[in-house]
Amino acid sequence: MKIISIVCQKGGVGKTTSVVNISSLLANKGFKVLIIDLDPQGNVSTYLDKSKDGINHTISSDLFENKNIGNILNINNNLHLIPSNESISKYNEEKIVAGSKLQFLRDNEIVHKYDFVLIDTPPTMSSLVQEGLAVSDFYLIPAKPEFLAVEGIGQAMNFAKKTIANVAKVDTKFIGVLLNQVDVRRTSYKDFYAELKQILGESLLKTFISQSTEIADSPFYAKTVLDFPSTSKAFQEYKDLTQEILERVEV
Repeated sequence: MKIISIVCQKGGVGKTTSVVNISSLLANKGFKVLIIDLDPQGNVSTYLDKSKDGINHTISSDLFENKNIGNILNINNNLHLIPSNESISKYNEEKIVAGSKLQFLRDNEIVHKYDFVLIDTPPTMSSLVQEGLAVSDFYLIPAKPEFLAVEGIGQAMNFAKKTIANVAKVDTKFIGVLLNQVDVRRTSYKDFYAELKQILGESLLKTFISQSTEIADSPFYAKTVLDFPSTSKAFQEYKDLTQEILERVEV
């Protein structure tokens, strides 16, 4: 089992879109995949048009309250979801003192049935992000190709490093930075990419995701790239991204 957190304190960088599409493609490859949403906004559920009320299924706040993991929302045969809602907000400012409350997930027999667990985190530097990082094997930072993103990436990396260093028995590894919503026609893009490559080196993923209307609109229709033609640019880019992630986590 590999647990991967997707983190970035900035909103609108394609974090949830990345989680949903990477998870969908991993599941399509035959891996058993669980998405855990730690964002009080519950955007994964909104994207996939699934309930986040927690009446008949486990929600992420249950994981913080020592409740048994019960029914898990089924997206398809290989893909499942533990959604989030505003009830998790009360854990957003708690300090991790004696270790992550989510550490039990690593030994839970239900969770261990999955090959991958992807955690969507809120766009903040908060305890919920720390919880995700502390229980993960890896983390990925998505970013938009903008000048101010360089500072944002640095802040996210520093926050992650401090979290990992300050929580006992945590050795979460950095997969890298994923560039989202890329328009290679912009004159500034080449300069931005060159600067970011110089700073990050191999930590900048080779694959990027282009700016695309079909990706931007897909949450409205509850569609993933699997609903796109296999010849489409969006499908091919996410397919390449998923393969690169598999290589970086040594699967």
